[in-house]
Amino acid sequence: GGRPLEPHTPKEGIARGVAMVMQHFALVPVFTALENIMLGAEPVRGLGVLDVDAARTRVRAIAKDLGAELDLDVPVETLGVGDRQRIEIARALYRDAKLLILDEPTAVLTKTEASLLYAMLRRLADAGTGIVVVTHKMDEVRAHADVVTVMRKGTVLFSRAIERGGDVDDITKAIMGDGGGTH
Repeated sequence: GGRPLEPHTPKEGIARGVAMVMQHFALVPVFTALENIMLGAEPVRGLGVLDVDAARTRVRAIAKDLGAELDLDVPVETLGVGDRQRIEIARALYRDAKLLILDEPTAVLTKTEASLLYAMLRRLADAGTGIVVVTHKMDEVRAHADVVTVMRKGTVLFSRAIERGGDVDDITKAIMGDGGGTH
């Protein structure tokens, strides 16, 4: 939003529109996809009654925007890794995330699932959601990144725009500690 963000707590970051999808998902296995998505942000109507229909309508709209099929009524423990990740992303968007940070999102995905994930992330980015992907996979950087930043111990060593499909040798050198500077 053009303003510095230095949240002091995760709750403050979430309130400002930052969401993280960790490598190890934070879902309740026995809850349904819908229950996991709305957990902690349950819609209520008069007299504090839970409005599951409102949540379902909103989540279906989010899933449609993502181009994702989500079975909202099955326990998460019965779903595959790709579906669980889509649920985590839908949960972030349900909370109005403006910046989505994903930690090694393809580490546990098949190549097909990874392709679907990156297509979904591109749709989100094109619609204005900020996307940060933490990865060491140079083929993914080359294929999908718009900007690459290399950090070590909290210090930015290298940051620049990248052409998709372009050369990543200087990025690899910065990662390996063989030079590179802020460009």
